[in-house]
Amino acid sequence: MLDAVIKNSTLFGLPGGKSAVADLGIRDGRICAVGKVEAQAHRVVDGTGYYTLPGFVDCHSHSDYYLLIDPSAAGKLRQGVTTEVGGNCGYSSAPIAGDILKVRREAYKEQFGLDLDWKDFAEYWARLKQKGSAVNYAGLIGYNTVRASVLGSKDVRAEGEGKEKMKAAIRENLAQGAAGMSVGLVYPPACFATKEEMTEMVAEVQKAGKIFTTHIRSEGQTLVESIEEVIEIARRTGVKLQISHLKTAGKDNWHKLDRVFELIESGRAQGVDIECDRYPYTASNTGLQVVLPDWAFDGGRDAILERLKDSATRAKLKEEILKNHPEPEYWDTVMVSQVATRLNYDMQGLTVRQGSEARGKDPFTFIFDLLLEEKTEVEAIYFCMNESNMDRIILKDYVMVGSDAGARSVDGPLGIGRPHPRTFGTFPRFFREYVFGKKLVSMADAVHKTSTAACERFGLEKRGLLAEGYHADIVMFHPERVADTAGYENPLSYPRGIDYVWVNGVLTLDKGEYTGACAGRGLEIP
Repeated sequence: MLDAVIKNSTLFGLPGGKSAVADLGIRDGRICAVGKVEAQAHRVVDGTGYYTLPGFVDCHSHSDYYLLIDPSAAGKLRQGVTTEVGGNCGYSSAPIAGDILKVRREAYKEQFGLDLDWKDFAEYWARLKQKGSAVNYAGLIGYNTVRASVLGSKDVRAEGEGKEKMKAAIRENLAQGAAGMSVGLVYPPACFATKEEMTEMVAEVQKAGKIFTTHIRSEGQTLVESIEEVIEIARRTGVKLQISHLKTAGKDNWHKLDRVFELIESGRAQGVDIECDRYPYTASNTGLQVVLPDWAFDGGRDAILERLKDSATRAKLKEEILKNHPEPEYWDTVMVSQVATRLNYDMQGLTVRQGSEARGKDPFTFIFDLLLEEKTEVEAIYFCMNESNMDRIILKDYVMVGSDAGARSVDGPLGIGRPHPRTFGTFPRFFREYVFGKKLVSMADAVHKTSTAACERFGLEKRGLLAEGYHADIVMFHPERVADTAGYENPLSYPRGIDYVWVNGVLTLDKGEYTGACAGRGLEIP
């Protein structure tokens, strides 16, 4: 007796990139048969008219804490995601200590009631197992978190005992099953790290045979130099390099894409192991504070807040921001998406221009006041990209799909703010736009970009294919109905057409409804 059989479905993601109309059997968490399955099963699903694929792997997620707040992972599960790779852009759940732990502990306790009672990946895995999760989770060490834990948030050199402590933390947590290490070179305190420092730290990742992912220093004015930097780090160390959410941000930088491709493809031809990821949207999402210059972050949150209180420092900040964004219309392209307190809830969904006018302030005063009132906890959406470049990036064979979003919900504790629509729509949108709409990507390539490539890249063994013996992470959708429904105006909206999802052989989404199962696992990578 099998646990489940999918009958007469079009299967994609068979070994060798093949597809077939066939049955698929599931038993004890694994795919046990592909072809004509006659055995009886506890559950038989008629797959007529459906496409059945390996469950999607979100190779760039930020669900590290969210899974402990709401283990249903609704926003990802309903997209067909069965595995997330978290800890990206330098920010991870572990290892964590010192002032950064204190700040995050206070923030998550106050807003969500979550106790950050772990210090490393071993303890985080135990916490995740205790809580349960609807999806699988593989985690990266965030170098920004490591640096803040050991050296604090100051602009200091990594040397001596501090440098050795960071290396030790990286080695220990890689040994505890972290999939690799990420860094956000645009964010503090990694923005203070030199290329030489990063090369030393990344060498520890390479020794473990794991992956290095990076949000580069700049995706705009110094995009080319930033790409050159991380390729050089990979060249020196021999590490597997993943360039996160590859983009050209800002109209004045759109023309740089050819040079970016040239650098990546030249590096690959020379043996540097480079791949990338991208989401199918032309707006990005990060903290509002990224408009500030690096020196503003020296000393951490409390130091930033003190600077924002000082009128002379505000004048300097304004001067530097204007160097990067001299055009007044820039503030029409930055939208406040989430704040931490009710004081400014009415600003969510407004551009900086709209918010400043509503408050009777100029854009700079509005930003400084908002960051001060919210203790810098302000998220923003930046409308900074174009569709042509997005298409060219996504079509590259070395680019996979990743949402750059956490597992949120349309209600409950995580149904807050005006999050980027990628939070709920990345994977259905990719299929709707690129496979069925523009017809730019074949189904075989789509499976590779949404599942197989990430499993190979991040060491997720026996996942990413519909093959006997593989973990039964499976998604079924109707090709004519699958679509994202979330937009910038109405982001809290689940997609449609994703009807069935199995995670480790357990039916977790049944006819579009969550079954309550938490069959996901912490994927400790050896």
